[in-house]
Amino acid sequence: MRNWIEVISRKVGFTKTETQIVLFILAAFAVGLLINYFKSRANEADYLEFDYSAEDSLFNAALGNVEIDDIAVKDSVEKRVASINELLDFGSGKKKVAEIPVPKSLSAVVNINTASVPQLTSLPGIGLKTAENILAYRKKNGKFSRADQLLNIKGVGKAKLAKLREHIKFE
Repeated sequence: MRNWIEVISRKVGFTKTETQIVLFILAAFAVGLLINYFKSRANEADYLEFDYSAEDSLFNAALGNVEIDDIAVKDSVEKRVASINELLDFGSGKKKVAEIPVPKSLSAVVNINTASVPQLTSLPGIGLKTAENILAYRKKNGKFSRADQLLNIKGVGKAKLAKLREHIKFE
C-alpha cells in the first residue's frame, strides 16, 4: 500500500517534502483555532458588577446637587471635603498668582564691622550661616576696610556683594 502523503503529493503536484510542510502548517492552524475557541469559552465567565450609587450620591451631595437626609453620611461627606471650593477649583480655570516674597526691611545702612548676627541677617541675601561666617572672619582677620574683602567669606559671591554694597558701610 502506498503512503497517503505520496498519493496527495501526486494529485496536488507537490513533492513529498512540500506536502509535509503544507500539512504541518494546516495542522498548526487547526490547533491554533481549537486553542482560541477554548480560550474564548473560558473567558465568557460572569463579569462582576459594581454598584457605585452610594459613592455617586456622596459626590453629588458634596457638590450641593443632592440633599442627604442621613446625618452619618452627611458628616462623612463634610470630613472628606473641607470645602466646596476644594472640589471646584481645579475646573474653574483661575490661575493662582504667585506670591512675591516681601524683602527684608532695611531701616538704615549697617556697619559691617560692628553689626551683630540679627543686623547682618537683615541685609539682602544674608542668612544666619553667612552672618556667622562674617563674624568669624571679622574675629580672625579684624575689621573690614573695603567691600571686596567680603568675597573671602563662604556664601558671599560677586552677585550678592553687588546687592550688599548700598546697604553696608565700614567704620
